[in-house]
Amino acid sequence: MAEIEVGDVVLARGATGRFHAVVAGVRLGRLAIDRCDGRPSGPLSPRDVVTVYKRAGAPDSEPRTKRLRPSGQLKLDLDGEADAAT
Repeated sequence: MAEIEVGDVVLARGATGRFHAVVAGVRLGRLAIDRCDGRPSGPLSPRDVVTVYKRAGAPDSEPRTKRLRPSGQLKLDLDGEADAAT
């Protein structure tokens, strides 16, 4: 399993079932967490963590999809005037 750090999102197993939480701190081998559903929770044992989600961060390169260019059909009338010729 990945190393659990402050700020990671975890899927944990508790008495009421599984829940998602953000790790707020680590003390005496227990995880202090903030549950995503707002319910109160005490310290969590690392054994009760099912999955750890790490921050991916922003991509370093340009997206692999090419940029779309606006077509003539997408031009907007920003002046608010209707086309008088038609």
